[in-house]
Order: sequence, then structure tokens, then C-alpha cells
Amino acid sequence: MSDELQHFSMGTWIVALAAVTSFIGVFVGIASARKAMTAPNPRQRYLWLAWGALSIGGFGAWLPHYIAMVGFEVYGSVVRYDVLWIAISFVVPVAAAAVALLIISPPPTKHRRPSTSVEISRLAGGAVLLGIGFTGMDLAIVASLEIQGAVNSDIVLTTASAAIGLVVGAGIMWSISALESRTLRLVASVVVAVGLVAMHYTGVFGLSVTVDQAVARPDGLEVFSILFPVFVLGMLVVTIPITALLMAPDRVAAELELEADMLAAESLAAESLAAETQGRELELQ
Repeated sequence: MSDELQHFSMGTWIVALAAVTSFIGVFVGIASARKAMTAPNPRQRYLWLAWGALSIGGFGAWLPHYIAMVGFEVYGSVVRYDVLWIAISFVVPVAAAAVALLIISPPPTKHRRPSTSVEISRLAGGAVLLGIGFTGMDLAIVASLEIQGAVNSDIVLTTASAAIGLVVGAGIMWSISALESRTLRLVASVVVAVGLVAMHYTGVFGLSVTVDQAVARPDGLEVFSILFPVFVLGMLVVTIPITALLMAPDRVAAELELEADMLAAESLAAESLAAETQGRELELQ
């Protein structure tokens, strides 16, 4: 039995792919959550919330973490991943995102119309829940690791990773509730994506392993066996809300168009009334 340090490769393409994937998921998730806040009926509201939770928790957080694990190697042992813990690591952030979005997007009532403004308490509650979900995901990913030996975590870096997750969760909730500009939401999504990637690397750099050659080789999944099908499926998943968001009319533009139509109708009515009045005056003469 021997103590070994893990090797973690931070190849440019790995970091870039993880960050870009996270950005796409977070941006689509924020846009979907904002769409849910002004949805005209409960069915559309819950549909947009579901897309938002999958995009943020699944495509924006979980998938980039496993993309980054491509560079994780252990000297003296193969690295495999347990299927059950993989499933748990996916369900935890998606479920946390779903509940967090429900918290900051309450259903409209007779006394509260759909709005993008939420109370500070809802915002804080959603941020904490999302941060806990991201931390739980990280812990489950570590638990999914299978090597010839044991995996140990540094408490300081694990705590730092959890703190970053909390800040990232607050950033996502704030972006959904407060940022009206699409440009600002793009910038915020970039910052959040960088934060999620930083959260992952902070936690993983705190890992150390104890290799025992007497332990049987693990028989779990290889990382590429996880990534390829999930990445393809994830791209298909986010394509649906992206397409819907592009096809759906912008709410402000639709209101302006309706107002313009009403003004045009009023103008036509006034012209018609004026013409009718002038015609009657000519008849009287």
C-alpha cells in the first residue's frame, strides 16, 4: 500500500470545453426561468421551469464537471466511476435547481401577476439551495470514483469549493430575478460558468489517494463511456428550449406591436368619423 498524489491534466481544450458547456447550460437555464415567470398558463410555466432546471443543474453544472474529469488520473491505478453515484450526482443539482426555480418563480394569483421581481428572502433561499445542490453534486462525483485504493479529500479545499458553489448559486438566482438586459445575462452566464469550473478544480485539487495494488481493479465505467452519450443527449436537450426561445415572440416587442396596432385602429376610426362628419356637412349644404 502506498500514498500517491493524483495527476490532474488541465489541457486547454478540456477547460475550454467545460467552460463553454457550462455557459450554454447556464444561459439557456436563466432564459428559461425568466420565461417561466411570465408564462401565460401553469402548463407552460412548469415546462419552462423543467427546461431551466435541466439546463442549469444538468448541462450547466453536472456535465462540465465530468468533462473536466477527463484529465483525472491516478498513478498506479485505473480510474472508474460507479453508476449509482453518477446518477445521484446528476439528480442532486437538477432537483436543487428545480426547487430553487420554483422558489423564485411562484405561481401567479389574483393579487400577484407574473413578474420578474422577487423578494430577497426567496432569492436567498434559492441561492442557498442551489449552492447546496452544487456541493452535493461535487461530493457525489468524488464518491463515484473507483480506484485500487481509497480517495481522500482536503477539508479546506472542499469547504472553499462549497463556498464558490454558494456564490455561483446566488449569481444564477440574481441573474434570473434582476437582469432585464440580455447582454447583461450573457455576461453573467460567462462569470457563472467560470465559477462552476473553478469550483470543480478547487475541489479536485484537494483530492489525494492511497493506492493498494492488492485491491482488485475496479469494474465501473470509464469517463468517456459517460461523456459521449450524455454530451450528445445534453445537446439535444438544450436545443429544444433554445429553439423555443428563438421562435417565441419577445414580450416587450409584442406589447409594443399591440400598442401600435391599437393606435393604428384608433387613427383609422378617427379618420372614418371625420370623413363621415364632413360628408354630412356637405349634404346639409
